[in-house]
Amino acid sequence: MTPKASAILKENGLKITQNRLDVLAIFLGSQKAFTLLDLEKMVHSQHDRSSIFRSLQTYCEKGILEKFCNASGTAVYTLNLNNPNCNGKSHFKCNDCKSVVSLPDLPTEYLELLGKNKIETMNLLIEGTCEKCQSKNNETL
Repeated sequence: MTPKASAILKENGLKITQNRLDVLAIFLGSQKAFTLLDLEKMVHSQHDRSSIFRSLQTYCEKGILEKFCNASGTAVYTLNLNNPNCNGKSHFKCNDCKSVVSLPDLPTEYLELLGKNKIETMNLLIEGTCEKCQSKNNETL
């Protein structure tokens, strides 16, 4: 049982279960984004898919995780703790190492172009290759 995961669950008024601890520990140990399938593989069938999914949904509702869709339409989850630049809307995801970086707010010109349209949700995911992975790839050439 990880103390940090337990503390996060308590702070958010969530019951501590092994499933919740295991799922949260994966995110706490990495700066990466994960799909439901990724998480299923990582917990080695200790928890069923629906239990993992329910934990993900709960974490998103509590603001512990963020959910967005990648280019293929698959839901991807990333940790959303202690991130002052995170607006819950814009991210860069490296397709090689799977790291995710929250981006600052979009320029006001973007929102002004939308005029009086009612925005209910807004997510922007930019996918590519981070500098670190580009350097590694150039070294292997």
